[in-house]
Amino acid sequence: MFSGMGCSAIVSDVTGIFLNAADSGLEVHVFNDYEFPYLIPRSVVDDEGTLFIISSYSGHSEEPIRVLRALEGKYHRTLLLTSGGRLADLGRQLGVSIARWELSEPDREYPLFHVGQYFAILLDMFLRLKLIGQDHRAEVAALPDRLSTDFTPVHRELARTAASRSRDANLIMLASPKWHESLLKLAKMHFNEMAMVPAARNYFHEFCHSEVATLSDPERKHSVLLFRDDDDDVYTSGKMDNLVRLLTRDIPQNLNVAVTEVKLDQPSFMRKYFTALEFVQHMALDLGRYCDTRSRDLISEAAGNMWYHQSTIAADMSAASTA
Repeated sequence: MFSGMGCSAIVSDVTGIFLNAADSGLEVHVFNDYEFPYLIPRSVVDDEGTLFIISSYSGHSEEPIRVLRALEGKYHRTLLLTSGGRLADLGRQLGVSIARWELSEPDREYPLFHVGQYFAILLDMFLRLKLIGQDHRAEVAALPDRLSTDFTPVHRELARTAASRSRDANLIMLASPKWHESLLKLAKMHFNEMAMVPAARNYFHEFCHSEVATLSDPERKHSVLLFRDDDDDVYTSGKMDNLVRLLTRDIPQNLNVAVTEVKLDQPSFMRKYFTALEFVQHMALDLGRYCDTRSRDLISEAAGNMWYHQSTIAADMSAASTA
């Protein structure tokens, strides 16, 4: 059971979905809050076979610290995953096991860039802890070479087109359940935090039964980004065809609606995921350049974690340079 906020937790969603797709036998639950009795079944929380992993890269987010305090009596099956900070200090005081993130060239402002590293580290750690039996390290190590051919010039041009369609628009991302938590959650963070554009993710079938109404002759531009997995079942695939047809018909009501389809046809979950993530990162880069918006540090201030704030980073860098 993973607890964490933002990027510290997103990799657990990716890992959980991947292990489910790989039939690992490991059940993974993720919650991005501290009131977990409302989010996780009591049977899971009380099960002595449940391992709690509290993840906070900075170690300064308040929510993971509150989770740790709420798990009193369960510290024998709790692991902290952090680079230090208040969480590590408290964990040492309480005698809780700690695993430390060690990243190559860490970017403190945008830990989103390190999801690949996070993912590789977790799979290696799970193997060493004997939580999984299958060794995926060779597949992970081969990803950079695979990505150089899986992400084609066609993908890059489509990312440019999608970014152009999404200028000054509401970005709506759709996919089947496999990709909703693992891919769309991280994609939304890229668009919100880095390109600083409004983006939302939706369960595909729920969207078709409710939210699609917002695309009835909208006054503001809407850009629909549809990720299509070649493993989607026949019903879902046909329903996606129908939605694209409805929203691309040459009628006045579709004047402010654009649809971009991204096909996930690589031969494995891992290759599909990182090809799609590369697409998202290129699209976010193009949108960010267009918007040219200066960060207001709203995330660090709203979250109450000044470790990520520009002023704190600058002060720490200045202190390090004079030490």
